[in-house]
Amino acid sequence: MTNNKTLCQHLITLFILVGLFARALPSLADESTFPRPAELEPAITFWKRVYTEIDSDHGFLHDARNLSVVYRTVDYDRRELEQYRRRIQEDLRVLAEGRRDGLTGHQQQVLEAWPSDVTDEELAAAANRVRFQLGQSDRFVAGLIRAGAYREHIEQVAREKGLPVELAALPHVESSFHPGAYSHANAAGMWQFIRSTGQRFMRIDHVVDERMDPYAATYAAMSLLEYNHNVLGTWPLALTAYNHGAGGLARAVRQVGTDRIETIIEQYDGRAFGFASRNFYPQFLAVVEVERQARTLFGVLQVDPAPQYDEFELDAYVSARTLADHLGVSLEQLQFDNPALRPVVWEGGKRIPRGYTVKIQRNSLDRPLDTLMAAMPASELYTAQIPDVSYVVQRGDSLSVIARRFDTTVSELASLNQLRNRHTIRVGQELLLPHDADAANQTLLAANQEARPSDGSYTIRSGDTLSLIARRFGTTESALMALNGMDNPDRIYPGESLRIPAGEEPSSGETARSVAGTPAPDDAAVAAAAAPAPSADVAVDASAPAEESSPSLPEQVALSTERLAADPSDYTVNGDNTIEIQASETLGHYADWLQVRTQALRELNGLAFNQPVIVGDRLRLDFDRVSAEEFELRRRQYHIAQQENFFRNYRIQDVAQHRIAPNDNVARIARQQYSVPLWLLRQYNPDLDFRQIRVGDTVVFPVVSTADDA
Repeated sequence: MTNNKTLCQHLITLFILVGLFARALPSLADESTFPRPAELEPAITFWKRVYTEIDSDHGFLHDARNLSVVYRTVDYDRRELEQYRRRIQEDLRVLAEGRRDGLTGHQQQVLEAWPSDVTDEELAAAANRVRFQLGQSDRFVAGLIRAGAYREHIEQVAREKGLPVELAALPHVESSFHPGAYSHANAAGMWQFIRSTGQRFMRIDHVVDERMDPYAATYAAMSLLEYNHNVLGTWPLALTAYNHGAGGLARAVRQVGTDRIETIIEQYDGRAFGFASRNFYPQFLAVVEVERQARTLFGVLQVDPAPQYDEFELDAYVSARTLADHLGVSLEQLQFDNPALRPVVWEGGKRIPRGYTVKIQRNSLDRPLDTLMAAMPASELYTAQIPDVSYVVQRGDSLSVIARRFDTTVSELASLNQLRNRHTIRVGQELLLPHDADAANQTLLAANQEARPSDGSYTIRSGDTLSLIARRFGTTESALMALNGMDNPDRIYPGESLRIPAGEEPSSGETARSVAGTPAPDDAAVAAAAAPAPSADVAVDASAPAEESSPSLPEQVALSTERLAADPSDYTVNGDNTIEIQASETLGHYADWLQVRTQALRELNGLAFNQPVIVGDRLRLDFDRVSAEEFELRRRQYHIAQQENFFRNYRIQDVAQHRIAPNDNVARIARQQYSVPLWLLRQYNPDLDFRQIRVGDTVVFPVVSTADDA
């Protein structure tokens, strides 16, 4: 009987897992949503082989443009694969001379990788395109298993936004569903956001990095995909823009003259449009197909279960150690459940911030999370964050010098500033320094404490709990229960009187501010006041000097382009020395960037005095004093500063479709109803002519909310 019961339990578990796995595998039934042009089939087939045939101990040597050409499978041994690569290159050069007879076995093998009608010119070009691709079959299986924890959430968010659920497969391409993934390009998390793009939708700073929270990052990823699709119009472009940026894909469409993804992949020669960008959409199609065939390819997998969380939004600042102790969980458990909190929080240099939503797995708690949080002592809750103190790197500084000077460690500095390389700091770079928590020790006990009523009694109000009353009067639940002869803290009713224990009253200086009332002091202001003045006699550590080399102009332009990856605006100078006027730009800006008078630009363009420039029009410029490349850099830096300043204070939460009514003014609606600047509105409506908006037109408005406190 016991054996039969055990067998039944195993079968039920198996059916549940199979059901979960089957539900997690979408089909690409609607090819009008995700078209599959014949020109992409070689690339799709190649990526299916990468994800199913070879693991990460092996790889393919192949042609980087024609992915139907795979020369051989090799072990992932750098020395060995480089030897094979050089040999293939040498053979291609021999074949490019027209030799087809008397070939060695290896040369014949290289030739047979190509179609029979391959030309000598193609073979000569191919000699410079021999590429190695690491296998991914083991990582794909690991991703399928990990996906069980997140797939239901991802599909739910996609449905809420009205997006195709197939998009839930994208983390296979990005991170194999690894929530802690980092890339060499500093993209982070399961959805692999770079900082500048992620900050549009998430909080990313030295205290909280929501890229590392797979649930928060999922909302951001779907918002970005939704934005890309609104701007670019098709899912192949929107998905490619996830890798290359909406601005890059908008430039590709303009340059190639079509939105057909296969033509763009073949013809677009953008500087940053490399192998990864060209293959992003074919990879996506491949992983969706491999997922659909996963049980046939990999067997039945026991996927990770989705954890069940309790959540609570903090109304004050609290140390991680204190919170873990109060909840009765280990600090490691709290950290595992809240990966968005940066190391400085777990090391005690910062508190978990007010407004942050704490998550904890339900089975870790002996009582509901909101009940535990309601009993949190007010003396452990703070009205302000531990402030930052910063230091600007001087010539000759190193992390070790700075650490000694401010009585800290290199490790703590590296952690606080999220330095990936602790040996590389730059002159002029601002570093955050650890700070004594005594500078911000105002607690809710002091801030919210009321004077004890003169008659020593308090009339219970609607919404009161015993823990709230205890906080209000600077006492404890147990003291109230003892004084009032209570045996159950939940049995209090509006209108009843409670006796309040006598104790020390807060002084007027201690009742500073309530967390729900006046905002906490600005951390930056506190930091500026508290920061020590740099000494003139900075110590020198010759073994690890601060880097002073500045990037070249082309490198700066490339970096600025990357930081505007989500901005589809055209900031380039055309071959005829004209530019497209963008929102928030004026003749004064152009004159300043070009080091000319505004009147010179008016004369060059036939503009009358005080005649404004119109967003979307083209303007001719004079590059006698400043090169077009330098102008582009200055222009982009202006927009970077403008956008980064906005996204320090606001996050995009959603989009709204607004139908224009009679007497509507788009600028007024943007400012008064949605609180968004015109440059952001235009990013969401790049093809909209703001001079010719008609009644009945639909304008997409981003819905923003204020950023959380630090």
